[in-house]
Parts: sequence; structure tokens; C-alpha cells
Amino acid sequence: MRRTQRTFLASLLLSLITCFSQAFAVEHDVTRDEMRGLLKERDAAIIQLQNTVKDLIARLEAVELSIDPSLPTHSPPDQLSGDDSARAEVQQGFAKLEVDEQAAQRALERTLIQGGALLLPAWRMEFDPSFTYALNQIDFPAIVSDGDEMLLSSNHVERTASTMNLDVRVGLPFDSQLELGLPYQWADEEINTRIQGVSFGQSSSRSGNGIGSLKVGLAKTFVRERGWRPDVVGRISWDTGSGDRMDNGVFLGGFESIGGSLSFIKRHDPLVFLAGASYRTFLEDDDIEPGDQFAFSFGAALAVSPASSLFASISNQFLAETKFNNEQINGSEITSIVLNLGAGTIVSRGLLLNLTTGIGVSEDAPDYSIGLSASVQTDALRNFIEWR
Repeated sequence: MRRTQRTFLASLLLSLITCFSQAFAVEHDVTRDEMRGLLKERDAAIIQLQNTVKDLIARLEAVELSIDPSLPTHSPPDQLSGDDSARAEVQQGFAKLEVDEQAAQRALERTLIQGGALLLPAWRMEFDPSFTYALNQIDFPAIVSDGDEMLLSSNHVERTASTMNLDVRVGLPFDSQLELGLPYQWADEEINTRIQGVSFGQSSSRSGNGIGSLKVGLAKTFVRERGWRPDVVGRISWDTGSGDRMDNGVFLGGFESIGGSLSFIKRHDPLVFLAGASYRTFLEDDDIEPGDQFAFSFGAALAVSPASSLFASISNQFLAETKFNNEQINGSEITSIVLNLGAGTIVSRGLLLNLTTGIGVSEDAPDYSIGLSASVQTDALRNFIEWR
């Protein structure tokens, strides 16, 4: 390696000397004094080139030594000689640069993978446990009967929900990915009712918890970014409806549904623009059929430091009116607009921490939510397949 570099530099020196010789050559007669001046200028340029090449050789040797694995790395800095100390500084600088560049790429890409915008390579796995806390407050009027008299009441419902979720992603051949998810939810509801014309009100609270429905999905990259075209990722998912629907009078969800989505990703490093659209339909159960869900979102992710990224998006969700006994329930439609903000950072090899928050913009949206996830990638499955 070192001999090849020196040979290359020597050839470079000869070429430069030849060029300078030709540049100072003249095709017509010159005086002796003029010739001496030209020769002096040529000699000075050659000496300068020689010094430059020597300096380049010294720098290459320092770099070569700094990345040589045979060098001892356990010596304390105060015990190193002058040359060894300089080499150690070069080695630490190059190692830090390499790790930082790789970490920056991983942080941004892994944030996109966690958000569903990018897919894992074939046979790589990612485990993504997360915790989310959300608060939602709703005010709505109601009519109550007091014997023969009909009274108007105002109701205030405050619901807090905490969800533990485990997502598992497995990269598959042909730019595809298998996705599994299983949540567990705790919910608390407090209902305050005040009847018009009555000085006192009623208050009640209840709590429930239960395991959620298993979710199964399959994603595939259909289009790769090229020129003005973005990456396009398609996804279909099935919510099995296997989870607990009610507990102690608290609704937890649990309706079976099938959905599909498209995600669009366009890079302008270090910025990535994101957009998506989805549709989900719910299946009828116990004479209840939730309305179809339409959603779209747009946002961006940014690599802001060697191992960290920020992202922001606006998500819009429209839920049609729920049907009971094939009749629509008036006022049951929902329009939810949420501003999502988040930050991701790599804390160790393979471990990405993500902190997210959601701020409700529309009246039907949750007031706010906060979530923390820790995703871990592993090549254990790939190594097993290659070993087999």
C-alpha cells in the first residue's frame, strides 16, 4: 500500500516537473541573462513541488499508521511520545468522523423506518416497544327525562389512555416487509353531568384495561426515487379485532378492520419530505359498524446532528358516521387534525430512542399525547439463514 502511494507520488512529481520544464522552454532565441532567470524560476518551482510531495507522503504515512489495527491503543496519552501522540490524535479524529457519519445516516433512516416511510433490508428485524399517553376532553349536550319533563344537560368527558405497544418488523426479499403489532391499553374516564336549571350535578369515574387486537401488515416499495420521482411504499394491514372491546364500561376498541396506505418519500439531504394517504374499513360486529376512515398526512424529517434527527408532520383523519342496526348515528362522525413533533437519537449501537408528541388542532382530536419508543435492530435472522 505504502509502496504504491510513493510510486504514484513519484510519477506525479515527474509529470509536474516535465510540465514546468515545457512551460519555461522557449522556441526562439533568448539572451543568456534571460535564460538564467528562467532556469532560476524553474528550479524554485521544482523545489516547491518536492517539498509539497514530501509533505503529502508524511501525511499519508500518518493516516496509514492511525488506521493500522496492529498499533497499540491502550497507552495513556501522557505516556506517548510526540510522534505517537500526534498519531493517536489523528486516529481518534478519523474514528470519530467515521462513527459520526454512519450514525447520522442511521438516525435519519431509522426514524423513517419507524415511521413506515422506509423498509428494512431483507431478513433484518426490528423490535420497537413503545409507550404512549393521551388526554382527550369532550363536551356534548344531551336530553334527559325527569318523569314527564325533558331537561337539557351538558356533559364533560375526560379520558386518559395509556398504551404499551410492541411492533415487530421483518425485512423480506423483493423490497417488502412483514409488520406485526400488539398493544395493551389502560383507560380512565371521568364524566361530569350538569342539568340545566339544577344547581347540582353528577360525577362518575371508571377505569378499564385490556389487551388490544393483533395487527398484521405487509409493506412493499413499488417505486424507487429517481430524478423528480419519489420513493413510493404501499402497505396493507389487518386489525384482527381479537382484543378486549369493553372493560368495566370503558370502550377499548377491538373492531376488526382492513386498510391500505401509500407513502411518498423525497430526499433533499439532509431533509426528507414525507406524504401519505390511507383508507380503512371496519367490519360489523354486534350490530355496530364504525364508519370508514380516511386519512392523509404530510411532513418532513431532518438530520440535525451526527446521531439525531427531528421530524414534524400534520395528520388529518376523517371517520364517517357509525351505524347501529344499519342506521347511521347522527353526530358520530369525527374529524381529527393533529400536529406531530418528534426527535430521535441513537444512544448505542442498534438502539434508537424516539420521543414524540401530538397536539390536537381540531375539536375532535385528542388534546395532546406523548410517546417514547426504543427500537432495536438485529441481523440474527439473516445470520441464521446464511448459516443454514
